[in-house]
Amino acid sequence: MPTDPRTGQPLPYPGEPGYEDAMAANPDVYAQEGAPPDAGALPPDEGMMPEDAGAPTPDDLALMEQESQGLQQDVTAEMAPAPEKPYSVKAIGTLLDEFNSTIDAFAGDDIPDLEWSAPEGGKNWDQPLPQEVYVPLVALDESLKMIAAGEFYDKYGMDPQGLTSDPELRKATANLKKMGKDKKLIEAMQEPIAPEGADMDEGGAMPPEPGLFDEDEQALAANMA
Repeated sequence: MPTDPRTGQPLPYPGEPGYEDAMAANPDVYAQEGAPPDAGALPPDEGMMPEDAGAPTPDDLALMEQESQGLQQDVTAEMAPAPEKPYSVKAIGTLLDEFNSTIDAFAGDDIPDLEWSAPEGGKNWDQPLPQEVYVPLVALDESLKMIAAGEFYDKYGMDPQGLTSDPELRKATANLKKMGKDKKLIEAMQEPIAPEGADMDEGGAMPPEPGLFDEDEQALAANMA
């Protein structure tokens, strides 16, 4: 900081009151001090953060994806229909068992079964279909729309919103059983699903790995296990 050679008092910097007069009276002092500091500057460690300092890390991205998938599951589960009259616990359990068998047929090997904990000692369920049952059914129904130009959806597509009674659950169970025995459907489920508009001959994006669902739908079903 420049100081007055006569009084020893600090002299003002540019922008401070009295700078012009002090500069005129002590040009040599200011010249020795060199360029004055930028009044608005901060030390390097207190200045602006690097442009990429706020960029999400891979862990951040993974967490955001999990949160997004969880939100999607919650929204889907909230759409589960209420029963016209209480479901029987047995009908729900039988439907889930057949779903697991069908998924095993599609996957080509055993994968962890989806489970639902029925109320202890209860024979009826007077609430909407459990999330563990409804969300995977929606994912499977959406998958049917994506393969073979919807051919199998026309044959096996179900309306999850219409599952409001035991008879409808039994129909869905029988439908799942037929799906698990349809060799053409099983083959189609194990084929990669090419992204819409991708042209593999012209360097388009590679399709996802073979499997039942695309990435989002896998999360819907797998996270129910």
